[in-house]
Amino acid sequence: MLATLYGIPIGYDVTGQGIPLMFLHAFPLDRSMFRPLPGARLITFDAPGAGESGLPPGDLSMEAVADIAAGLLDLLGIEKAVVGGISMGAYAAFRFVCRHPRRLLGLILSDTRAAADSAEGRKARYEMMEAARSLGSAEIARRMLPRLLGETTRRENPALVEQVRLMIGKQDPEGIARLLEALAERTDSTALLKQITVPTLVVAGEEDVIATVAESSEMAKRIPGARLAIIPKAGHLPNLEQPERFEKAVESFLQEIGRE
Repeated sequence: MLATLYGIPIGYDVTGQGIPLMFLHAFPLDRSMFRPLPGARLITFDAPGAGESGLPPGDLSMEAVADIAAGLLDLLGIEKAVVGGISMGAYAAFRFVCRHPRRLLGLILSDTRAAADSAEGRKARYEMMEAARSLGSAEIARRMLPRLLGETTRRENPALVEQVRLMIGKQDPEGIARLLEALAERTDSTALLKQITVPTLVVAGEEDVIATVAESSEMAKRIPGARLAIIPKAGHLPNLEQPERFEKAVESFLQEIGRE
């Protein structure tokens, strides 16, 4: 489905029944990385520049993605939802916490970090921006796949490796570049962690080399009452690499929220 939000065409899907759960996708992927989740009315959308969504004429930011998420909830007539994000999606979820706190039933932060990029990290993103524009999406896939997917996945699941390669390869190079800039310039959310008051699930792929288990564990300790789920044999994309284990952790968390 398509909707126009803040003047931008946004591709989105709504599947299933249950507690409203808006899940924000990882970079450089799109909403097709998600499949229906048991016990949830799952809402997914393509970030600006990804999948079926267009790009704004001006700057793109994680704040803009968070506002689009809230606008989509308005469009669907949903007052409150659990908001989750994987990697980049969780960066936008942090901004949702800041800008739309009254819309939250709960929070899921998967394979992410609260801190802003280091100077070295920002430099690497800008270098990748140039690669996206000059060499295309296939080059971004080549560079990122070894870090996005865990060692077990790369060794034992070549079909998934190819699926993720194709998903990245079909993205618009300019969209990739603009999202990289938004990632490089994102707000540091470290101070926000202790202010989160809704039920929170932190998820970490055991083999994630981008956002490590140690980082996720520390983040969970800083969020009052947060629970931590470590997904064995998964890297940065646990919902794709170990879907049953990921879904079990999320379903258990949603059931807890439903009982409150």
